[in-house]
Amino acid sequence: MEEAVGLLVLAFGLIVAAGAVHHVRNSAAGGALERNVLIGLRTRATLASDRAWREGHLAAVPWLTATVRVGYVAGVVAVVSVLASMAVEALLPVVWIVAVAGYTASTACLVTGTVKAHRAAEAFGPSPR
Repeated sequence: MEEAVGLLVLAFGLIVAAGAVHHVRNSAAGGALERNVLIGLRTRATLASDRAWREGHLAAVPWLTATVRVGYVAGVVAVVSVLASMAVEALLPVVWIVAVAGYTASTACLVTGTVKAHRAAEAFGPSPR
């Protein structure tokens, strides 16, 4: 039971992380995400100017969308798997696999989006040193 509670927290973490990226994605796609110190894809190139920030984030939107989808789906599947594992303990390994795969895929999408943002932002001026 204790392992199931820990896995439930892990699963909800995927959903919360997807929600945060969802906010960044929607703000970036709508042009409302201004350069700031709290959220966004912060690289030297994206921080070089307001235009670099905006263009970089727009280039990352497809990857941010993928991050959100993967996070939500993996999170929900993990939550359902945890609940099912409370009845059938043999399902606990499935929860671990889903959670780890979800975090891995989400991170891969987010890193790819950040690289795309950085490369797109580089076209709008040199990176500050």
